Amino acid sequence: MREKVQKEQLTNELLRKQFRNNFQLAHQAIDLGRFYVKSGHEIHLDKLLEEIRKNPSPDYVRDLEALEKEDENEE
Repeated sequence: MREKVQKEQLTNELLRKQFRNNFQLAHQAIDLGRFYVKSGHEIHLDKLLEEIRKNPSPDYVRDLEALEKEDENEE
C-alpha cells in the first residue's frame, strides 16, 4: 500500500512539473475528460492522467477534436 502511495506522489509530481501551475493541469484534465465524454468513451482518472502525462500540450485536445470531426465528415 505504501509503495502505491509513493508511486502516485511521484506521478503527480511529474505531472505538475509539465505545467506552470495546478490550474493549467486541472484545465487540461477537464478539457480532455469532456472530450472523452462527448465522444462516448469511458474514461477513468488513472487513464486520463496517463494521457495528460504522455501528451501535455494544450493543443492535444484540439487535435483530438479535429480528428474526430474529420472522421464524422468522412462518414
